[in-house]
Parts: sequence; structure tokens; C-alpha cells
Amino acid sequence: MAKRKHIGTVILTILVAALLAVGVSGWLFWQSVQRVIGEAQQAGEYAAEAQQSVGQGDFKQALEQMDSAGSHIVAARDETQGMLWQAAEYVLYYGSDVKAVRGMLDAAADAATNALPKIDSAAQGTLVDFNIEELLSGMNFSDGTLSIPKIASIKQDLSDAGAVLKRVKTSIHALPQPRTEQITEMVNQGKQVVDQIDETFDTLNTIVEKIPG
Repeated sequence: MAKRKHIGTVILTILVAALLAVGVSGWLFWQSVQRVIGEAQQAGEYAAEAQQSVGQGDFKQALEQMDSAGSHIVAARDETQGMLWQAAEYVLYYGSDVKAVRGMLDAAADAATNALPKIDSAAQGTLVDFNIEELLSGMNFSDGTLSIPKIASIKQDLSDAGAVLKRVKTSIHALPQPRTEQITEMVNQGKQVVDQIDETFDTLNTIVEKIPG
């Protein structure tokens, strides 16, 4: 009888410990979700401001705003790399929402860290602080071919950025459809950042494509 009582006490202790662990984990995950939401909202706000700046022709301001948006996206992505988020992907019903958030943030952070710096570099001296002398420096004509090192460098940057954005868009299209409104909004904020980076890329690429060299 004493042995059964001991076993029952052990089982009860394990259950209590498990419930406490779930409670603590749930609270920590909720706190983490709030941080991700905050970062995503700030990223969306900067992306919206960048869109306005592009519309006004202020690409320097737009790039600065996109850099800020990218920083918040990366911070949100980093927050979702922990074990709690990984485990949450397997939760019934809501797991697909968690997967959608993590996938979107991975894609948006990819664009922010691997495409945006290339676009920023290509924009200097073209869309931003235009300088014809710097742009054409080192220009030479040989064997019927015009060579402009700066233009060649810009085109390479844009080619690299284009490859990243293509990869990012493929990742976004493969994401599961969120089930809840709040998650849908968060995913859309990530898409907004990517769309704005892509729009600036298209604008710059259209201009540079027409320049020989």
C-alpha cells in the first residue's frame, strides 16, 4: 500500500512539474510573440514611409527607411529562432500560423540582409547623390566596346539583389495560409517590407538597364 502511495506521489509530482513547465513556457512564448508583433509593426510602418518617399522621388530617405524596416524584421526573425517557436509549429491548428510567421520573417530577413545592401550600394551615385563624373570614372572604349567600371559594378549588385529577391518571392509563395487575423496581419507586414525592397529594385534596375557599360 505504501509503495502504491509512493508511486502516486511521484506521478502527481511529475504532472505538477509538467503543468508548471507548460505554464512557464506558455507565458514565455506569449511574451516572445508580443516582441515579434512589435518589431513587425515597426517594420511595416517604416516600409509604408519608404513607399511614400519613393512616390515623392526621395530615394535617399526611402533607403534609410527601408534599412530601418529591415533591422526590425531581422530582430523579429531572430526572436522566432528559439526552441519555443520551433515547438509551436507542431501545435494542433495554430502550428501552421507559427510556420507562416517564421517563414515570412526568414524570407523578409533574407531580403533585408542580402538584397537591400546591394540595392543601397547600386543606388549611391545614381538614385542617391547623383554624380555623373563619379559614375563615368574609368570609362574606356576598346575594340568597339564601351566599358564603365562603376556601371558594371552597379549592374552586378543589381543582378545579385535580383537573385535574392527571386528566392525570397519563391519562399513567400510556398508559405501556408494563416488561419487567424492577427497572424495574417503580421505576415502581410513582412510582405510589405519585401514588396517595397522589390519596388525600389525595379525602379533602379529600369534606369541602369538603359545605361551602356
